[in-house]
Amino acid sequence: MRIGSSLLLGLLTVAGCSVPQPSPSGMVIADDTQGLDVVQIAGSDNIDFIIDSLGTGAAWLDYDGDGDSDLYLAQGATREQPTAGPPDRLLRNDGDLRFVDVTDQAGLGDRRWTFGVATADFDNDGDPDIYLTNWGADRLYRNNGDGSFSDVSAEVGLGDEGFGSSATWSDIDRDGDLDLFVTRYVEFGFERYPGRGERLSGDRDPCVWKNLEVFCGPRNLQASPDRLYRQDVDEEGRRTFVEIGREAGIADDAWYGLAAHFFDADNDGDDDLYVANDSVQNSLFVNDGHGKFSDQSVLAGLAYNEQGMEQAGMGVASADEDHDGDLDLAVSNFSHDHHTLYRSSGDGWYLDASFPSGLGTASFENLGWGMLFEDLDHDGWEDLYVAHGHVYPQVDTVSLGTTFRQADGLFRNDGQGGYVRLGPDDGSALARVASSRCVLPDDIDGDGDLDLLVTQHNDVPTLIRNDLARGHWLQVAVRGSRSPRDGIGSRVEVQLAGEAHPRVRWIRRDASYLSSRRPVAHFGLGEHDAIERLSVYWTSGSVTTLDGPEVDRRLLVAEDTGEVESNSP
Repeated sequence: MRIGSSLLLGLLTVAGCSVPQPSPSGMVIADDTQGLDVVQIAGSDNIDFIIDSLGTGAAWLDYDGDGDSDLYLAQGATREQPTAGPPDRLLRNDGDLRFVDVTDQAGLGDRRWTFGVATADFDNDGDPDIYLTNWGADRLYRNNGDGSFSDVSAEVGLGDEGFGSSATWSDIDRDGDLDLFVTRYVEFGFERYPGRGERLSGDRDPCVWKNLEVFCGPRNLQASPDRLYRQDVDEEGRRTFVEIGREAGIADDAWYGLAAHFFDADNDGDDDLYVANDSVQNSLFVNDGHGKFSDQSVLAGLAYNEQGMEQAGMGVASADEDHDGDLDLAVSNFSHDHHTLYRSSGDGWYLDASFPSGLGTASFENLGWGMLFEDLDHDGWEDLYVAHGHVYPQVDTVSLGTTFRQADGLFRNDGQGGYVRLGPDDGSALARVASSRCVLPDDIDGDGDLDLLVTQHNDVPTLIRNDLARGHWLQVAVRGSRSPRDGIGSRVEVQLAGEAHPRVRWIRRDASYLSSRRPVAHFGLGEHDAIERLSVYWTSGSVTTLDGPEVDRRLLVAEDTGEVESNSP
């Protein structure tokens, strides 16, 4: 198997002895792309209903197994044709930033009102499959391995008819098969609720935010319960999904779910579940190791901010951003609030470090959606990127300190517990203003650092080329056997000389909000030109250890044999 073999040409070999401070101008819009001119429809430009506000997702995936990253773009719809929107698109990567629409050939093109894309190799056959969250029936498309897909939703027991937003995969019971969690937002129908400026007979007063008449937000609508599906495989190898939310302990309440993320909150080796909810408390469900969960949201300090206030969670990301050996968590929120950084104490408790870190003050006027922790400048510390964009176009008519189109936020980790927001330079992608929704990383130009794709409300996506990085790097993909094939949930550790704790990454496919990424652990190594030890902790409980792997390359580590394949510049 190859990792990014078609991207090997032009790879950057990093060889300096120091890591210069990055310039914001190192984030550049890749305006030489071809085939990314797809407008992702997401309802009305005026955003008259809550369904118009969420935007649409995307996914990086290698659907054809040629080693490079292809792109799936979700499409929403409009009130006029809510069940017959433009078709979702699959764009094949032909190299040199050229993308070709292969939707029809692949048997795809869902026309429902799609929000999220959650990819995973659910059937463990070596290629990525596609799950779509819709307003209306969700869909699971199985990759046939020949460049085409088949809709197997009914066959496997999926196809919920609710209002799905984000979805994410995990082997919650550690049986080697991936299970699925889907956030569901509200019970919605155009005939049930008035739009902005409309009145229904006997209806309540219009919805108002800061003296502006706006669409009615979630608290004015009925919340929809989330879904947890366990995958079962019978003796003949037939795969089915069974909804077990209430049985598993996560469906007692409906909380306006927008984003979900599996991560090891208590550092015990299994996947716990965090759900970012809109306008109410967020939820942490702790896994007992066998797929049973208990709500620890309040006890862990992750339900509210440090003032004990509910926020409006939109996106979520985790990382060991302070290098103390356990995972920390960030949540993006509404404007005139702040993005929240929760730091783990290491024993299952979290403290709100938003303002001590500088993140709280720097993000107050922005409305955040998708977010990610990644070491974008390769100095060894995970930075935080947040997609920004308002939901009320009406804010542009008054002076509220915010705007509908906003600049995204790149908050650089200074390695001392603080975050500094990088401002725009001339020519920087950070000067771009849009109503952004999703952000998903990929090394699309093959130079060893992570580039970013950002989706925008009723607009074409933006591909941002990353030229910040100067330090060494390592990318690790895995191939499971007893564990899920694409390694989701596996922990990858890199031990560097002189560091008390190994640097840790998890193999994931979810990309915070409505989106998916390829399952690759990316390490920025700074000045370190050697690695003492690399370890992969598989969800099956097995461990693979490599001594002294070389840096500035891509590795594929196999669970069954310990075999390592390496692609280097």
